[in-house]
Amino acid sequence: MTAWQVHEVPHVLHALRVQHWQRLLGCLALGMWLTATQVSADEEIPHFTGTGAVTQAINGEVGAVLDIGGGTTMTFPKGVPVGRSRLVTFKKAAKKPAGPQIQKGFTPLGAALEFSTPVSAGDAPIVVSVPMKADPRKKSERLVLAVEVSTICTDANKSTKAKNGLCSGWELTNAEFVSATQLLTAKLQSTGGLRMQFGMVSE
Repeated sequence: MTAWQVHEVPHVLHALRVQHWQRLLGCLALGMWLTATQVSADEEIPHFTGTGAVTQAINGEVGAVLDIGGGTTMTFPKGVPVGRSRLVTFKKAAKKPAGPQIQKGFTPLGAALEFSTPVSAGDAPIVVSVPMKADPRKKSERLVLAVEVSTICTDANKSTKAKNGLCSGWELTNAEFVSATQLLTAKLQSTGGLRMQFGMVSE
């Protein structure tokens, strides 16, 4: 090794140390940025809580989570087409529908819920969740969320006739049980502005 090479060794080692720390700092900065991005994304949707009921003006541009306690929530995604100040109420329903009223063979699960306003979801679904300790299915049942809608009266539903001259009908949306969170969840493309009831139907 020449005298020049010996002289340059400390400089080379210093340069390598600088590059090493630059890489470490770069990785640390990237990790902090990703964490901040995730926190920011979580904080973008406002969270409104109540005990058994919550009434709130929601801004469709930022979405909203309506939480009535015990793990029962209704989540409106960012961009839901409701304008910037739509007053809505999400609560436990005063009256639980009988299973046969929804559909023959329907088994209700948990409390009935009520949402005050018909809303279309837009690009992303509206998510309704209720707590459930275990998967309630025993055989080949299908988990669903029944959404009440106003419809034309027939002999089968004429007993539910409302002041507007329409009667109660029910639309079923598939639901799923998530064991990791112990939640029963359904994704809706629209709400009926009336009651909702989780349940099971035979396949």
